[in-house]
Amino acid sequence: MERRLERLEANLRPMPTEAGGDVFEIRLSSYEKRHDEKLAALRDEIDAEKARRVEETHRLATQIQAAARNRADSGLEAQVELEQRFTRWLDHWNQGFRNYLQQREDHLISELKGELEKTKAWVSTKVDTADRGRAEHVRMQESFQQLANAARAIAEAAALQAGHPGGAT
Repeated sequence: MERRLERLEANLRPMPTEAGGDVFEIRLSSYEKRHDEKLAALRDEIDAEKARRVEETHRLATQIQAAARNRADSGLEAQVELEQRFTRWLDHWNQGFRNYLQQREDHLISELKGELEKTKAWVSTKVDTADRGRAEHVRMQESFQQLANAARAIAEAAALQAGHPGGAT
């Protein structure tokens, strides 16, 4: 529309004055009047179009803002729901992990108790074996002492029979 207005203004040239002055003046004023009316109508049309576009722009901006608010609200609701779901899942996982750790701890405790019992039995066996070994050692020493006493008694008896009292040295 602005181009049409510019084109009309560019085509405006003064009319030749060969015809009569008054007729020319009348025609010129009539032409200028029609031209001014067309220009005014065209300007009004352009202004109305601009106003319509501004109003349409405001309407669209209002719709966009409302849609953005709705998205933000629904996004916030979705975020809250997602956080709640994740929290429930995390709590469930945490409880399962704690159960697993408790089972693992119970299992390790029972294995440790079993190993402790085995070690206790082994140590007890070793102590008993050592005690028996000491007792056997004491018996063997007593047996050797008895054997030595018997050998001395035999040697003394043999010395007495041979006529050397006091030993066979």
